[in-house]
Amino acid sequence: MKAKAQAILSSSWVDEYAYAKGDQDLWTVRLVKDALVDAYRMLRHSGGRVGPRGMKAAWPEYALDLADFNEQSIAGTLKQQRPRPSYSTRMNPTRMEMVLCGWKDGAGKEHPAWLVGIPDTELREKLEAWVFAELRGTATTDLCIYRGWALATFKRHRDRAAATIGQRLNTAGVATW
Repeated sequence: MKAKAQAILSSSWVDEYAYAKGDQDLWTVRLVKDALVDAYRMLRHSGGRVGPRGMKAAWPEYALDLADFNEQSIAGTLKQQRPRPSYSTRMNPTRMEMVLCGWKDGAGKEHPAWLVGIPDTELREKLEAWVFAELRGTATTDLCIYRGWALATFKRHRDRAAATIGQRLNTAGVATW
């Protein structure tokens, strides 16, 4: 029996899919979803305005003196006192580009962006909708009600799309982060 199992592990399909040997951490549905949300969060955080600058001729810029600063801080209208939204992310720009734009592996093979590689457009649409809802802070149930989707079907399609991405990453030998 042990020889039969060893023959199966040394067969060609296992060599083709090195992740089947179990010697690396695998991409799971949860890891893929977290990485997608982090990539779009990083893009939102690092990307600037695209297009022309806003009009500033009507209201010229001015510097605050100490009296203005004190008065606005007492009134609570000082712009510097308003908390900036938190964009905590574990992702660096290279990983963001890998997720959103694709990458080339060590053998020189081009891999598409993560969402482009999902063959079923309905699955891809639901995963994208979930990612953007997560970024906005919208609940999944509210998203499903707004779009007219059944919640259980939506979750199944979203997770199937993430599993497709995960399997493609595991096949390519991409290490988890």
